[in-house]
Amino acid sequence: MAETELTVESRQALGKEEAGRLRRSGKVPGVLYGPGMQPKPIFTEPGQVFKILNSKTGKNTLLKLKSEDKELDGKRAMIREHQIDALTDRLLHIDLMEVTKDRRIKVKIPIELLGKPVGVDKGGTVEELIRELEISCLPDEIPEGIKVDISQLEIGDALHVKDLKLEKFKVLTDPNLTFVTVAAPQKEEEAKPAVGAVPGEVPAEGAAPAEAAAPAAEAGTEAEKKPAEAKEAPAKGKEPATKTKERTKK
Repeated sequence: MAETELTVESRQALGKEEAGRLRRSGKVPGVLYGPGMQPKPIFTEPGQVFKILNSKTGKNTLLKLKSEDKELDGKRAMIREHQIDALTDRLLHIDLMEVTKDRRIKVKIPIELLGKPVGVDKGGTVEELIRELEISCLPDEIPEGIKVDISQLEIGDALHVKDLKLEKFKVLTDPNLTFVTVAAPQKEEEAKPAVGAVPGEVPAEGAAPAEAAAPAAEAGTEAEKKPAEAKEAPAKGKEPATKTKERTKK
């Protein structure tokens, strides 16, 4: 893998105030660490870092450091961590890890699926369950990705991590994990239950359906009104009792 140059400088002052001053001046603070060395505070240009992170190799990009500090100049490193402000997308901090040609490192590489499975033509759907693998390898042997041909997969077929043949690398991801499968077509949805009914619930014995309860209640209300109206109506052939009879004189 080709190296990408990254200009960095060492910083003497530490703490939040110094980090804030660097950010206000358009720089991003960071640290370089590695086996057999004390972590070294650094700073760099955020534009360079974003360009690396957005490249095809991303964090797996091998870096060659360029610096006025002889202790930093010429070292090889990789971006291990970076912090971005969620509101402003501003780069806040960066961690670099020194790498050497003879020391294996852990990296995550993407899985690239090639071809159209025959099962898709029969109604199946490709389901990608794992998109990257964690491997251990030498820095100069980091692959850009793992290409896998899935054109022969039928409906119900699946590929597992252990099916991959990677001789140069040590795969750290669980070998029994499925990373791609061709799922069968989904069956048509079952008929939906009636409105107001609870699926699977059977009415109690002798109980009326929920929909029939409302008319019955309304009928009862009308029945209650009629007797009241009958009491108020005067009997046939009688005058309304609106006048008081005169008392008979003694």
